[in-house]
Amino acid sequence: MTPRNVNLHPDNHLPGALESATFDVVVIGSGPVGRQVATKTAEAGLSAVIIEEELWGGECPFWACMPSKAILRPGEALAAARQVGGARQLIAADRLVDVPGVFERRDKVTHKWDDDFFVDLSLKQKCSVVRGRGSIIAERKVLVKNVNGQEKTLVANQAVVIATGSDPAIPGEIQGIDHIDYWTPREATAADTVPEHLIIVGSGVVGCEMATAFSTFGSKVTMISATSEVLGRYEPEAGKRVREALMARNVDFHLSSRVAEAWKEGDSKISVKLGSGQVVTGSTLLIATGRKPRTQNIGLENIGLSSSLVVDQSMCVSSAGSSWIYAIGDANGRAPLTHMGEYQGRIAAAAIIARAAGVDVQESEPWSEFAATSDQVAVSQVVVTDPNVATVGLTLAEALKSGIKAVEVAVPFNFPGAWVYAEFDYEGWAQWVVDAERNVLVGATFVGREVGDLLHGSTVAIVGQVPLDRLRHAVPSFPTRSEIYGMLLEKWLQMRK
Repeated sequence: MTPRNVNLHPDNHLPGALESATFDVVVIGSGPVGRQVATKTAEAGLSAVIIEEELWGGECPFWACMPSKAILRPGEALAAARQVGGARQLIAADRLVDVPGVFERRDKVTHKWDDDFFVDLSLKQKCSVVRGRGSIIAERKVLVKNVNGQEKTLVANQAVVIATGSDPAIPGEIQGIDHIDYWTPREATAADTVPEHLIIVGSGVVGCEMATAFSTFGSKVTMISATSEVLGRYEPEAGKRVREALMARNVDFHLSSRVAEAWKEGDSKISVKLGSGQVVTGSTLLIATGRKPRTQNIGLENIGLSSSLVVDQSMCVSSAGSSWIYAIGDANGRAPLTHMGEYQGRIAAAAIIARAAGVDVQESEPWSEFAATSDQVAVSQVVVTDPNVATVGLTLAEALKSGIKAVEVAVPFNFPGAWVYAEFDYEGWAQWVVDAERNVLVGATFVGREVGDLLHGSTVAIVGQVPLDRLRHAVPSFPTRSEIYGMLLEKWLQMRK
């Protein structure tokens, strides 16, 4: 479905308007990831064209990262103010956010789903733009076909880059799901009304963030999780703290549960039956059970490839047999996050530029400009629940499973820099995962209000493989929440004695 009747196919920049049919680089997908590789190659003097089937800019600015954070931040700011004397007294205890104001803020962030800004940006960055579905028809050849029937075959001298993003993964085992109207993340972030009772299937990042947002707006929220704890890919303590915070907002949970059936209940209700036989009835159903690469129906079979794309360190598709087709971002599944996809885009662009100049980049060392490495060992992410969860690298379980002699270092946010933000009641927890043999950091998790900006120090330490003894000389400013780094380091030094 198309949320809020947004026009996904503006009638401009059609295939027939392209002045050329031959480019050095053809990029399928105009999200931040695709635009990254197109811009970098264009800056190097290669000709680049970007193909986009829907709104220019992809999921991130219109349906995902930006609108979701736009609707989450007001509630976070209000809750933070309630912890500060002098501000708390001005806020009624039962005061929720101003929902129309939140939606107005979201509409500004999304440019009201008008993509002219991003189209103009690509043009200013010397990229050609064309609207339509891109489909590979032969080696180095891509057919772009618009919804109005216009089409054109484009030829890539150097590279075709698949940056098509991902789609929601809808569980096929839910009987009746195809016969009801339900929300995907697009409908949730584009909503202009507040459901009376929102049922969320899935307890990952999207599920927990939308539970946070809509409980702040006043919805009754019920979450159904197949896992025994929410945010199952993260440290268990992080999931526990987020769930307890949501429970304090009267969010109900059905853990270790699956939906077997869904149906419409009258004109305005939806019911779901759990595997246990229990029935939950609400007004709106959100399916937030993950995503899958958008690599179907783009012609991969025409060049002997399946929809499951495996890439090498330069983002070149490993099984393609030559260095002309690349897959970046969600399309390759390595680290499906906007910032990690942009990182892959920079790596791919460097490789394309070098190969165009006759440079062999195949045997590049890890951490070189031609070898994506962070997307395997230092993936970072911030979950904007309240409290935030900020993570990078490996969890303790992942580190132990990989054979690392890993040690957990965990401390609470119990120091002056945290107290000044919340008058002695700041709830927070931080954990390092340390490789005890090499004395370096391999993972970090921070849980607390507004902790996302604390994460990058740990990312730098992991990528730089900085010995923890050296970090004793990195002194956090007082009084700030970055004092948590001193607490973690002191705990590690004590444990090592």
